[in-house]
Amino acid sequence: MLRRTFLQAAAFAPGFLAAASERKPNLIIVLTDQWRGQALPGVSSDLHAPTLRRLMEEGITFPRCYTACPQSSPARAALLSGRFPHASGVTEDNIQLPLDQPSLSAVLAEAGYRTGYIGKWALDGGADPGFVPPGPRRRGFEDWAAFNRGNRFYDSRYFRDRAEPILAKGFEPDYQTDLAIDFIQQNRRNPFFLFLSWGPPHPPRNPPERTADLYTPAKLAVRENVPEELMSRAQIEYAGYYALCSALDENLSRLLNALDTENLRDDTILVFTSTSGTMLGSHGLEDQTQPYEESLRIPLLLRYPKLGKAGLVRDDVMISLVDLAPTLLTLCGLPFPVEMQGSNLAPGFAGQEAVFAEGKLRTSDEWRAVVRGLDKLVVNREMEATHLFNLGQDPLELENLARAGGQERKRDELTALLRKWMRLMQFQTDASGLKKRS
Repeated sequence: MLRRTFLQAAAFAPGFLAAASERKPNLIIVLTDQWRGQALPGVSSDLHAPTLRRLMEEGITFPRCYTACPQSSPARAALLSGRFPHASGVTEDNIQLPLDQPSLSAVLAEAGYRTGYIGKWALDGGADPGFVPPGPRRRGFEDWAAFNRGNRFYDSRYFRDRAEPILAKGFEPDYQTDLAIDFIQQNRRNPFFLFLSWGPPHPPRNPPERTADLYTPAKLAVRENVPEELMSRAQIEYAGYYALCSALDENLSRLLNALDTENLRDDTILVFTSTSGTMLGSHGLEDQTQPYEESLRIPLLLRYPKLGKAGLVRDDVMISLVDLAPTLLTLCGLPFPVEMQGSNLAPGFAGQEAVFAEGKLRTSDEWRAVVRGLDKLVVNREMEATHLFNLGQDPLELENLARAGGQERKRDELTALLRKWMRLMQFQTDASGLKKRS
């Protein structure tokens, strides 16, 4: 739906939503970087990820989840603030999330949650690795074991409450998961919010030894929109990519086991998702900032046993990364700030009319995309259609209908829908169609 939902959670709370008199559910968000929606068990036959399969069997899978922007910092800002990149001010990497923006973590902290952040932050400007001091720049996160930027993955450094970096030996997600398990054990008696931010499968694709030889490049099937001349190179990329995914899957298993050990499984909302996907040679591209499905579509798995929806696949629901903050706050029985632009999909995860995404903001290559049902339109900064696909007939986006005859009505409808969204999301346009941001 296009209308913004500002209802308080208590106004429509069914039995599974946390009531004021009950203990609030714990919330864990596991965020990866460039894990695309096509890399899931049952979608990719080559990927070895038994923990993700377990999570899909125990929770809800949303196959049609889209990032708000296929770039690290804008996507993270969208998830945390519930606002699109043009509105949050984080339109590209190396920009600090402005202090006046709302945040999921600040609301939870104010409600009495113990909040913890572990891993890559990427919302404090360009500092690398970057110490983020205690205070408002941490957006309500109290326990901190993080760094601002960097994709080193081995023998990396992080910070707590002092500017001296802490050296962590070995594969970065391993120690980060250790820290996450410690946080769970220390805070098991009271509601907590844990944000675990892993860097892989973002490049460099240097998986740990235990999964490095798990995949043989020549045996891997790549997507059919990878050009023939790039096939061998893409298979090598896939092998490294999948090996990193499998290493993360092992750490996800440790995290789920820790919840079981502490008897917290039933009282914890667990979300697995990603900042963006990645091209891996599809359409001859590597850059993840593209409006294609490999870049825009991301995994979203949600497990909360009290929902009673184990194994459900909601391929009828279109959801954006900006929808997570208002939806999760509602599931926790809390109101969300009216400044959040995402739709609240709780309690029943009703479908939306469309989802929107934007990329390469404030550049000559700026684009916006709308996906309505199976139709997808991409426009440039002059609002000219550059790509039009029917994802049902053409899931690999091989036939661009943007200039095809007989498509005028569909182009006009989707362009009108995009303009309507831009008005609601506080865009302004001048006579030439160029955007002005207030």
